[in-house]
Amino acid sequence: MRQKISKISLVLILLLTHTNFTNACTIFMANDSKHVWIGNNEDESVNMKYRFWYFKKSKKNYGYMSWSELHPTYESIMYQYPQGGLNEYGLFMDYTAIDEIPVIRNFQKTDREKEVINDILRTCKTVDEALRYINGFNLIKLSAAQLFIGDATGDYATVHGNYIVRKTTPCFALTNYSINNNHTQHCWRRETAYHYLQKEKKFDLTDITQILSKTAQKPQPGDDIATNYSMAIDLKKQKIYLYLKRDYTRKIVISLSKQLKKNMFFEDLGNQLK
Repeated sequence: MRQKISKISLVLILLLTHTNFTNACTIFMANDSKHVWIGNNEDESVNMKYRFWYFKKSKKNYGYMSWSELHPTYESIMYQYPQGGLNEYGLFMDYTAIDEIPVIRNFQKTDREKEVINDILRTCKTVDEALRYINGFNLIKLSAAQLFIGDATGDYATVHGNYIVRKTTPCFALTNYSINNNHTQHCWRRETAYHYLQKEKKFDLTDITQILSKTAQKPQPGDDIATNYSMAIDLKKQKIYLYLKRDYTRKIVISLSKQLKKNMFFEDLGNQLK
């Protein structure tokens, strides 16, 4: 039995490490000191389906939600491979893919092969706490992506297996290239997001939705990568405004506190994304 489980686990690691980090995404924080918003475009194959997972608060864990791809063979355990998540204190996490940078191990730290998002969301309230947790590990799987972490105070950080980039400005945008050592390169989505972030002094849902719309990717001939869903997240209220298939005229409102009171473990977006 152990051998069988190990083989299944190996297949899952190879499969899901690939699928989690091959997507293109745009993540941005809009912080006017009164409101702290996250915008998140999830860009993948137009045929991809998704599931939202909900985990109630307990004596040992904070309440939180996560979102994942919905692989038909392993759908019941896809919560172990989240793309991102949000907890009851407004701590947010999500990935953007980058070109692979091999992780250099620190032999005084433990190699971490298991996903970190679930553990961080259930035990941490802030970016500082999340980074202290991460600091104990070599994030050996985090070589072809950057993990964005933001909290309700407006703090944020970008994490790779080799580096951590901390907050420098109130507003921030992240796409699909390494930002280590202040590196920048042309990316129309990141440049567009910054253009609108710099125009506004105060941010509301309309502003965030506009930036999501302007940075959304449409399917192109010969390429099926597009924005499947978008989130405008009010971190202080832990409320998500969800838009499907680049339709920004209709939104689904998800209040995390209300969802965690329901007798619900997961909710599929598959039918809504058709």
